[in-house]
Amino acid sequence: MPDVSSSVSISGSGTGSGDDQLAVRLFVGHDRTPLWFPGPRDLDETLLDDELTEALHAWESDWYASRDVGTFEWVSTTPEIEHLRRGVDLARRLALALGSEHVVEVDQAVEPPAAGPGPARLRIRSDGPARQPEAARRFTAWADEERAEHERVRSAARKGWSAYAPRSGATFRPSSPEEIPQGDH
Repeated sequence: MPDVSSSVSISGSGTGSGDDQLAVRLFVGHDRTPLWFPGPRDLDETLLDDELTEALHAWESDWYASRDVGTFEWVSTTPEIEHLRRGVDLARRLALALGSEHVVEVDQAVEPPAAGPGPARLRIRSDGPARQPEAARRFTAWADEERAEHERVRSAARKGWSAYAPRSGATFRPSSPEEIPQGDH
């Protein structure tokens, strides 16, 4: 595989360019998909090419095969750091596929794992146009839908307090102070 480091910009999570963009998150171990944007996405709906889709599926499958089912500890003869490095490489490939309009977030390949609430993350963005334009358009459409939904919720909140349930599509707007749920905040 050719060196793609000059074709992408890499920054730590929460810093650098692309922070205002919705991140395509790449990680394994949740909901049987390694790709989230903004929630879990079936790889078959992404319109990514077969080679990248198969590599993402293999990365996820290898992660599950490398864990003890009972303890969830790493049991593979291949060091866990190698799996993390594959993730960073896949994130670079995904960033190149989607182009400069999208940023990809992935766990850093560090050993030992970062201390704190979770692993440190990298944000990777292509410096050029999408290499897979059809997939990039799909992700742009999802980003537009997400922004429109956020604006709809913000607009409703300006009119008064509201709660939104994304799975059902229901919005709750109390008509009196007695209807506002009370509890520890």
